Amino acid sequence: MQRTIKVKWPLNPQETILYKVNAVYIKNSWNAKQGALYLTNERIVFEAKPMLMFLLFGVIGWLLTRNKKAIEFSLSDITDFQRTKHGFNKKVASFSVIDGANYRFGIGGKWETFDLAYQKAMLDVQPLFSVK
Repeated sequence: MQRTIKVKWPLNPQETILYKVNAVYIKNSWNAKQGALYLTNERIVFEAKPMLMFLLFGVIGWLLTRNKKAIEFSLSDITDFQRTKHGFNKKVASFSVIDGANYRFGIGGKWETFDLAYQKAMLDVQPLFSVK
């Protein structure tokens, strides 16, 4: 039995959520955002959790605030994916995108589970450019 993962942002037609994991978006050495990383059959979406409301109003303020999409990019735009590290965290997913941007996410949970879900999602994606 597969449970459905609900999201607060609109899905494209024929798009399904394949995997959800708690993650940290690592902008640079001093700036990071906590949230959830969603892997769909078309794109990767990072939904940030508002940590300021937690500091101001505690757990109740954190629960009542809305999450927002911080980053999203298509699976077909990914040019490179690799496992890297950031400090002591050795479970950092690094994505290079076709426009030159590089996104790094610290993955919560088991790395193998995330990697397997990512590899399965990439099997169905047709890349924009193919080298043959």
